[in-house]
Amino acid sequence: MIAVDTNILVHVRGPMVHDAKVAAICVANGVEALLTCDCDFSMFPQLVTRNPLVA
Repeated sequence: MIAVDTNILVHVRGPMVHDAKVAAICVANGVEALLTCDCDFSMFPQLVTRNPLVA
């Protein structure tokens, strides 16, 4: 079971809905890190993100 912070879900609207779905899929499937330049994923603390353009 995945713990969900309902305070975060209140702020998810518009384009962030897609990001929330991607984050949920990654967490549910045990993804170690999501490579992305999109800083919006920092809203989901359960998901580790890495910027592939930064060394």
